[in-house]
Amino acid sequence: MDVPEKNGNVTDIATRDLAKDSRLEPVAPSLPNPPAANEPAKRARIFAADVPRGADALGLDKALRPLAELAVHRDTEPPLTIALLGEPGSGKSFALAKLLAEVEAISAAAVGTDPGPFLSRIAALRIDVAGFEGEPSVALAGGLYDKLGAEFPEFVREVAHAVRDPQIVARETAERLDEGRRRLDAERQKLDEIESRRARLPETVLFESAGSQVDAYARANRAKIESRLESFGISGDTVANYKSMVRDIAESGGPAGRVGTALRAFWAFEGQTRLLVTAALLVLAGIGFDAAVAEQGKWLAWLRNASEGLASVATWLEAHIAWLALAAKIAFAGAAFALVVNFWRGVRFLRPLFRGVGLLENDVLSRRRALDSLYAHQMRRVDGLEADVELAERRAAEADRRAATPAPLEAQAEPSPFEDTTLKAQADRFFAALGTFMDGVKRAGAEASVPGRLTSVPQRLVVALDNVDALPPGKIPGLLAAAHRAFANAGVVTLIAADRARIEADGTTLEKWIQVPFRIGGPTDYAAFVAHVIGHTGPEEAETRAEVQRPPIDWSISAAESNLLAALAPLADGSPRAVKRFVNLYRIARAQMPEHKAALALMLALEQGGTSYEIAAVKDALGEAEPDADFNVQHGTARLAAALQTVESAQGTVSLQAARRAAAVAKMFSLRA
Repeated sequence: MDVPEKNGNVTDIATRDLAKDSRLEPVAPSLPNPPAANEPAKRARIFAADVPRGADALGLDKALRPLAELAVHRDTEPPLTIALLGEPGSGKSFALAKLLAEVEAISAAAVGTDPGPFLSRIAALRIDVAGFEGEPSVALAGGLYDKLGAEFPEFVREVAHAVRDPQIVARETAERLDEGRRRLDAERQKLDEIESRRARLPETVLFESAGSQVDAYARANRAKIESRLESFGISGDTVANYKSMVRDIAESGGPAGRVGTALRAFWAFEGQTRLLVTAALLVLAGIGFDAAVAEQGKWLAWLRNASEGLASVATWLEAHIAWLALAAKIAFAGAAFALVVNFWRGVRFLRPLFRGVGLLENDVLSRRRALDSLYAHQMRRVDGLEADVELAERRAAEADRRAATPAPLEAQAEPSPFEDTTLKAQADRFFAALGTFMDGVKRAGAEASVPGRLTSVPQRLVVALDNVDALPPGKIPGLLAAAHRAFANAGVVTLIAADRARIEADGTTLEKWIQVPFRIGGPTDYAAFVAHVIGHTGPEEAETRAEVQRPPIDWSISAAESNLLAALAPLADGSPRAVKRFVNLYRIARAQMPEHKAALALMLALEQGGTSYEIAAVKDALGEAEPDADFNVQHGTARLAAALQTVESAQGTVSLQAARRAAAVAKMFSLRA
């Protein structure tokens, strides 16, 4: 029984058996389900564009899955560089996009599973290097800063502060805070002005807007309005007086207030009060005459008894008492007439005023919409500036704290006479600070933040350098060297897709800084690929889409495998770097041949360090015409014979078919030209 060893990390030596702990199994991302029977069938394409996206028609899913898990695995030790190598048109950009999407999917599925085998806070960044100009390290730092700042702004800002003088940063943040406050004060003044305009909008429409409907009506009916105002004793500027009265009625406060204001037209103006008093006196007179007729016996008797001279008067009044009844009727009629005249004059006076109120309301309503929209827009600007100022205050306080923090005694030395202030030096310091922060995150383990500093930091950076082949001749070596130097210090997992021949034509060798090479070839199943280009979905693709979960890869190394790798290490060149690459590649590639691990290990070791004579001998053996024959090398070196003997001891006789398949898989992970 194979016993896994507990030691090291994924990219160097064996780790614990992840597959035997169910708590560490990630939730694999779901693939889209096939359309239901009642859904319309997908239309077949008539032209297949050459774009790095779409369904996998090259069969890369199974091969790229270990690389994606390796990039996201908690026990992977960066720096790690995965190179997707292939000729132009072989599908490198498609594979790079597929690999980056797989990295993001595994990371997203790991959210909430801490501590699981995969990291959940992965910053997966794609940087297009085709337009890079100038110093490569500066361009890389700028691209990384922009991409990383979109997802982790606090983290990248903290790293950037470590590059610059804290005193200068504090001064700049204070200046930005002052500028933000000035802008906020100016915008608040504009908001107050707009609010004031909204409050006095009726006044503005009446007295400051010559083209308003009220103004046009007043001027068109000036003579009529003037005569009615003068009849009420109102003199002066007719239009101004009219507008003032319209304003008073409009601002009287609702229907009840308007009724109260309108009633003043029946008693408060010249002539109206006189008419009301006249009507009241006439009513009193009419009541008196009626009372005199009704009580004529009493007061006539009183007149006769008062004196002999009044007796004749009483007799005359008694004879003409009907005149008093007529006088009462005339008094009552006069009072009614006075009231009718009062009401008619009031209504005649109010009609143009209420007409003006209606026109004013229409003008105010149309203009208030625009002012309300302007007010809302200005309010949003003020709210946004307040948030910016609040953020600037926090940044200024943090910059002051950083500038005021005393440096340790051993760091209080004179500035270096060799201090370089160029952009390249700043970029180098940026990557050094990034590496320091990532080391702090690694030491913090599963904590979501760096205490006292940040609320969210990435647990690992996965950077995909795209369009490397698009760089002009001579630019690729500088870019790759800068990426190797910068990303190695920052602990980055680098993904790159490139044409090996193009890179080596510029004088760059890949063996030194690429840990995991992966060759991208053409389609192996041309029927399936042609069906994909046409737009047809075959049964195999349908089965892949229906698959909802994929088990995690077992990264553990058993004792038997460890012994096998140790025995084959001399064939893999024997140097520490070559042996490390051999072990790592075996761990990645064995998922494709779980039943022939020993044969695969032999071919990987041969690809890593085999001599041309040994490789030629194996090729001759693989070229045997009998496909069912056993794999047998007729001639070779002593170490090749020892390696073959080790493989046969581990898994028995190797068939020619298994050897050919192992050689093909090993070729996928080979750096040989």
